[in-house]
Amino acid sequence: MKSYIKYELPIFSSSLINNPVVKPEDMNIILELTGFDEKDKLKKIIIQFNSVVCYKYTLAGFTPKLYNSYDKIVELKESEWLQELKNINQEKFSYWKPSHYIIYLDEVGMFQFIAKGYEVTEYE
Repeated sequence: MKSYIKYELPIFSSSLINNPVVKPEDMNIILELTGFDEKDKLKKIIIQFNSVVCYKYTLAGFTPKLYNSYDKIVELKESEWLQELKNINQEKFSYWKPSHYIIYLDEVGMFQFIAKGYEVTEYE
């Protein structure tokens, strides 16, 4: 299993001013983060995971492996979770062609998404 860094947060998860907001919208899931960057500027980051097949959240104290995902979106290739979903329904898996994305936030935990892709919007 290989991991690839796809996006690095411009803010530090240790500087979040509130808990991340997770909002399902149709087949998408939005993750909203508000915190400070290295120049102490307040920023809001919205990450929308598109066509989400499934997702899970793990508390920081129960996260066994970070996959280099600390304040980053990482894509895992050939993960066990992807393989399990493919074995359950090859036809739908081939149609959706999902990827496995992970992001770990300090003191919050790990979010994992099986989704077709994602989009990021940054606000100052």
